[in-house]
Amino acid sequence: MSAPPPHPFTPSNSNKDDDGSNPQQQKPPLPPIVRFSEFLGMGYFGDERQHVIAPIFDSRHNAEKGWTRVMGQEGGRGQQGSGNSSNNNNGRIFHAIFVEHPSKYEFIAYPLEMDAGRINYVLYRSFSSLSSLRTFKETYGGRTFIKFGWHDLTRPSKFDVMPSYAHVDAVEFLKVEEVKQGTLADRIRKNELL
Repeated sequence: MSAPPPHPFTPSNSNKDDDGSNPQQQKPPLPPIVRFSEFLGMGYFGDERQHVIAPIFDSRHNAEKGWTRVMGQEGGRGQQGSGNSSNNNNGRIFHAIFVEHPSKYEFIAYPLEMDAGRINYVLYRSFSSLSSLRTFKETYGGRTFIKFGWHDLTRPSKFDVMPSYAHVDAVEFLKVEEVKQGTLADRIRKNELL
């Protein structure tokens, strides 16, 4: 799996003089980043062409509220009957990482582009069961999307999802020891954000 693209707010060495010193000691300000963990679980579904990673909430109302907060736009009932799936794409692209521990896993997803003028939410949750992660990992392939969902016991999958979605550029599966210290994923895991 290829490494994720550099985070847009990661300082580079391009401002250094030939001797290696940095004449501009000020780093660009990091955008405000907040972990969003208000979902209860995860749902996974798809086929060989595409997969959906679905944070699951206790109700549709809370899923819609969470979507509006994280994605920065409405994404619920108003779009459902449009018949045009492109209207349901919020335009944001996320990078997803699953961090596997011996008896649990962590899910992390963050937008590739962050806005310095607003709060940028990143998805984070730790789960005590590895079985669903292993099933997803075995079947994963193709395009991937994030959709928010809610418990619906009337469905065979026991959950339903909103029509709105966000693209995922890539999915990484890492062992906890493979997470590099100081990276955005590491800071999200440790909740060492602004």
